[in-house]
Amino acid sequence: MILDSPVSPVTEGDALTLFCRFRNRTSVNTTDFYRDGTLFSTSSIGQMTIPAVSKSHEGLYKCRSPERGESPESWVTVRGRCHQIIFPNKA
Repeated sequence: MILDSPVSPVTEGDALTLFCRFRNRTSVNTTDFYRDGTLFSTSSIGQMTIPAVSKSHEGLYKCRSPERGESPESWVTVRGRCHQIIFPNKA
């Protein structure tokens, strides 16, 4: 089992999609997704999407399929959204 997760940090408010697949790149049907060892979501299509991530979604994720076994854990980092501060021009 392989968990496809982002390599770079995900920005707060952005969507996060994780895919679980088998070595030959075929998707897995019924899949349980875990964060920090606790069941987070169950999917019938081998993928999970969090529409708007927050810092609370940061952690170790893995997927498990009854037919195919379990993936190694993968760390997902969530970074805060940058806010640009604009100062007025002083003449």
